[in-house]
Amino acid sequence: MPEAKSPGATARAPLVTICVPTIGRMEYLRQVLASVAEQTHPRREVLILDNASPADAREMIERYAAERPDTRILRVEERVPSFANFNRGIRAATGEYVTFFHDDDLYSPPFVERYVAILERHPEAGFVGGNFDLVDGEGRRTRRQVSFARAEIWPGARYIEEVFRTGRNPMPTPGMMFRRGLLQTYDFDERLPVNWGDFTIFMRMAEVASVAVTDEVLYAWRVHGQNGSNVPGSRSIPLRTQVLRDYLAEFRARHPDQGAFAAHLEVLLARSHGIGLLWGWLSAPSDAEADACRAALRGAAAPISLAAGALGVLERIGFSTRRRRALLPAFRRIGEALGA
Repeated sequence: MPEAKSPGATARAPLVTICVPTIGRMEYLRQVLASVAEQTHPRREVLILDNASPADAREMIERYAAERPDTRILRVEERVPSFANFNRGIRAATGEYVTFFHDDDLYSPPFVERYVAILERHPEAGFVGGNFDLVDGEGRRTRRQVSFARAEIWPGARYIEEVFRTGRNPMPTPGMMFRRGLLQTYDFDERLPVNWGDFTIFMRMAEVASVAVTDEVLYAWRVHGQNGSNVPGSRSIPLRTQVLRDYLAEFRARHPDQGAFAAHLEVLLARSHGIGLLWGWLSAPSDAEADACRAALRGAAAPISLAAGALGVLERIGFSTRRRRALLPAFRRIGEALGA
């Protein structure tokens, strides 16, 4: 596994490792490398996890690293799965803290500095994340995702409960920072699916550590046609439910004394499964996808399953894809108001 290293050395040992996993998406890679260079925290090392990038991206990465003593390139010649690529960075990291700057997202200059400060102040916290913006392929903000009203430390159980309640991670993986020791113990389990599998990894961490959250917005998640998580709701929601169900089984095995909490999580899982499919129907880009979400709803727990019949009636009276999607903003506001 070849490694390229920048000339020179940092004067002090790095406190944080910034991993940049990339497959060489040139249209965005240049921007994330600029985000890395603009970080205000001085004690950092940068590991570019080059996952078989094409020649033009490889050349740009090598030029970037040659100018920066804190940067190393860890390259594989044949593409590996995302979690395997992340784990290469974890094994090579020397900083006390580790973060992953994805090659298509955007980061504010104080991102690393602020997150390091939070983890330094709160040694009980295993990882930290915050609110974030969603931007389009051109970098224009389309929405702000506010999951946290204030900065605080959550007990790990609260984080786990939130994942089951909403069916999502309140802090996306590219906008998080971890303690290296915890991340090396609970690395990216390569047996898990890339879609939703990181939920399991972070909940395992939350079983043994608290979680720091901040209301600051220091990260922007770019939504575009090349996102690896672009999977239709009719397939992604059942997969998410299965991942959470499998995690719940291992949680019960590890914590037989937590039966009441596990039962509570099971109730939340049934609810988030149904709501996820309802949202999938509402946001479906085609009638075929809407039909698939409605069919999956029939197997959901009551009263969610009863909604499948009602949706069929709406479709029969002409509730088209365009009319469904026009309601998305209103339903999103309702969901945010209800905390769903």
